[in-house]
Amino acid sequence: MAKFTRPTEDTLISQALLPVAATTGARNGVAIDMQGYEGCCFILTVGDIASTGILNMKIQSDDNSSFTSGADISGAALTQIADTGDNGVYIIDVRDPTERYLRCVVTPATAASCAGVVAIQYGKHGTIPATQAAVEVVKV
Repeated sequence: MAKFTRPTEDTLISQALLPVAATTGARNGVAIDMQGYEGCCFILTVGDIASTGILNMKIQSDDNSSFTSGADISGAALTQIADTGDNGVYIIDVRDPTERYLRCVVTPATAASCAGVVAIQYGKHGTIPATQAAVEVVKV
């Protein structure tokens, strides 16, 4: 019989970008250290997007956590989420990144929008710290 594992035992869930209302300008998420993980699912939660507003998100990678040479990952982008797409959930899944660190970049344009990003790292392997970024994890 196959061993059942709880999702929180094989994943690391963290706040990649705090949800705030913003009008324009790129907002960089925190560096996500992919050492010991196979992939990362970035979940963009969108609140209100004002009329004529547009929201974009992309994922960047780098070999250092300060992102001094960060580059966009080809195909890892959501573009032109309009005000008709507000109050929704959007996902970018990056599997087997070529560099150690990932981050999201969310850019509102033309009008105010409210959005935040949660990162779920999965496919744990090797030796990594056994910590969970969530404030509380309830296992039943």
